[in-house]
Parts: sequence; C-alpha cells; structure tokens
Amino acid sequence: MTGTDLDADPSDPNNGMGIIPRAVSHIFSRAREVKEERGAAWNYTIKGSFVELYNEDLLDLLSTDEATGARREVQIREGKDGHIIWGGLREVGVKNAGEVMNLIRQGTSIRRTNETDMNAQSSRSHAIFSLTLTQKKYTGSGGPPGDWITIVSKFHFVDLAGSERLKRTAAAGERIKEGISINSGLLALGNVISALGDTARSKSQTSTHIPYRDSKLTRLLQDSLGGNAHTLMVACVSPAEWNAGETINTLKYANRARNIKNRAVVNEKEDGWDDVEWLQGTVTRLRKEVKVIKEGGAVNGTIHEAPEEVQGAGKKVLAQMTDLQNNYEDLREKFVDRTEELTRLRRELGTQQRGSSGGALAGTAKYEEIVGPVIEEYEKTISAMEAELSLNRAALRMTNEMFEEKEDELAVITERHAATELYVEDLRARVSKLSEREASTEVSHEYCCVAEGY
Repeated sequence: MTGTDLDADPSDPNNGMGIIPRAVSHIFSRAREVKEERGAAWNYTIKGSFVELYNEDLLDLLSTDEATGARREVQIREGKDGHIIWGGLREVGVKNAGEVMNLIRQGTSIRRTNETDMNAQSSRSHAIFSLTLTQKKYTGSGGPPGDWITIVSKFHFVDLAGSERLKRTAAAGERIKEGISINSGLLALGNVISALGDTARSKSQTSTHIPYRDSKLTRLLQDSLGGNAHTLMVACVSPAEWNAGETINTLKYANRARNIKNRAVVNEKEDGWDDVEWLQGTVTRLRKEVKVIKEGGAVNGTIHEAPEEVQGAGKKVLAQMTDLQNNYEDLREKFVDRTEELTRLRRELGTQQRGSSGGALAGTAKYEEIVGPVIEEYEKTISAMEAELSLNRAALRMTNEMFEEKEDELAVITERHAATELYVEDLRARVSKLSEREASTEVSHEYCCVAEGY
C-alpha cells in the first residue's frame, strides 16, 4: 500500500534499527560464534546482491554495463533441479554488517523513486536484496577432500512497491505506466498466494497449477513462496480513515499468505562431486585400497575359522581402529591448536616489526624456517594416520562380512543338527514301539505253547 512506512528511508537514523540491519547483524554474529567454536573445521563466505524490478525489467543495482554505462539486466531461468537461477547477477563479497549496509545504500541511491500525491519519494519498482551464505563443514572422518560438506543458504529481503489507485496518486505519463506495472505484479503475486494457500488444494490429491509465470515478480519469488524456504511477510497499512478500503484489502492479502505451509529442509552436499578430477582421484585411491586388502588375503582368501576366532579377530581390528581414531583426533586437535598459535604469532610479529620492513621480512622468514617444519611434520603424521585408519576400516568391514557369513553357516548347521536330533528321537520312538510289540508277541506265543502242552 503506497504512502505507508514501507517506503521509509532505511538509512534515516530516526527510524531506528530495521529488519534488514537486525537480520544481517544476527547472521554475522552467529557466524563468528560458530567459527570460534569449530575453528579450522568450519569456514564461511557471505555475498550480497541487489536487484530491482522496474516495468518488468530486472536490473542489477550493483553493476553497470561497461560499454553503455547502463545498469545490467539480469536474466531469469530455471535450473535442472527446478530452482530459479538469476543469470548475469553481480554478487559482492562482504565481511561484516557495515559492508552489507553500504551495499544497500549504494543500490537504494539509484533505485527508481518519484513523487506522487500520496508520497514524496514513492518507490517505482520492486526491490530484492539477497545474501548468500556458503558454509563448509569438516566431517572429521579423515581422508581426502570430499570430507568437507557444503551448505548454501540464501536470504532474500524483498521490498514490494505499494499498490496504487490512479485517482489518489494523480499519476500522469510515465507514472501511470509504472503504477500499472506495480499493480499487475502485485495482482499476480496475490493469485499465486491464493493458489498456494487454498485449503481445498492442500486436501486434494491432484496437483493445482500455480501461476508463477504470470509475472517476473512471482517468477523471482517462486522458491521463497512455494519452495524449500521459510518466508515472512510484513504487510504495511495506513491508519488513516480515508484509506480504510485499501487497508482492508491489504489485510486480506496478508491473511491469504498465512495459509501457505512450507517445509524447509537443509540440503547438504559433499565437496568434489561436481569435480571430475576429484572423482577420478577418489576412484584410483579406492582401487589401491581394494588391491592392498586383496593382497593381504582379506577378500579372496577362504576362511575356515570357527565363529569364535572370527569374532576375536573382528574385536582386535575394532580395537586397533579405535586407537587409531583416538590418535588421529588428538593429532588433529594439536594441528588446529598449532595453526591458531602460528596465526597469532604471525600477527604479533607483524605488529612488533611494522616499523622496519626489512627486519619484519627477516623475522618472518626466520620464524617460518623454525615453525614451518613442525607444522609440516604434523600434517604428514595426520595424513599417515588417516591412510592407516581408512585401511583398518576396510579390514574391519571385510571381517564383519566374513563374521556374518560364518554366523549364517552356523545357523544352517544348527538348524540341520536340530532336524537330525528330531529324526533320531523319532527313530528311537519307533524302535521302542517295535520292541514292545515284539515282547508282547513272545508272551502270547509262550501262552499258546503252555496251553497246547496242557
């Protein structure tokens, strides 16, 4: 709704700290906390972008065309996984909340605004400021680079231009065209919200068409509205009595949005799966491990040990692997501590020798010469422990498989033995009955003989 605090200047100190500064400050604060907790096992990068949708043209507010000097147009396309991709968009790396706010001020200064009868600085476009947070987490399982998991999160802060009535804004010329474009985008967004929030659709088994393609605004917000996302909508209204009609329409608009139910999940992906060279290296490494295990007789060798012996061997391998795991964790913690200590000492050395560039260079080189081999030795030890740990894991896995096979064989033998015992018992019962019959026959024969003699 035009003329409300939606169009307030975010850089005005009288407005206080708004939604975007609070959200950005929280993101960086949380990132610093996680970094302090996990150290070298967790890294992150944050990039910002800013676009505006003016008269159905999507323009980059942080980039210009070098040839013409005009703002660069951003393309919208759909990826293989169905997600919306913004092509040609410039993303700027940021390290703190201050840099983010500078980007917002830079983009806001060239965003399309103009005067109408209802607002001296009315936004003539929809704007979207986005932050992309890329996290890389170390799984701690050892081994080559594929043990890093990447999580990409996107935050979209959308400032929609307010709906307008031409009679009240007294728009003319270019302002009429802008108002029509704004209202058509909001109408398409309302249709999408109505379709997504339709309770009959949620109960129906058949899929309902969602008109995302009716405007670029709904196309841009497709993932946020009906995709894997959490979305918060703030509806701005006017308390003035003569705006009661538009206020009611805006509240109805927001109420429909409340009916949308999304279920967001975290998508994690291991590093390297898009890297052909890494995949080839992984295949080669696995083949070498399989070859080593086969040469050790853990795969092709036929084992006729008793189940107790197999179980004992499995426990032994498991104990060895546990020891290696503990040693590896200790070495990794020491390596992280040494790395942090090295960083701290380098920083102190640079502070102390900042006045003398020659002395600083000499001191740094000497320090690297002393400390470098220690770090390198730790890295070699950790790599060796990781390789040995991987081999022991493979050996344990094969031992467990053989143990399961022996258990299956033992179960079959036990079942056969039980069946044999039942058969023997049945034979014994039959023999007993035959013996009883034979004894009774002999007694009858004796009675017959006695009777004849008598």
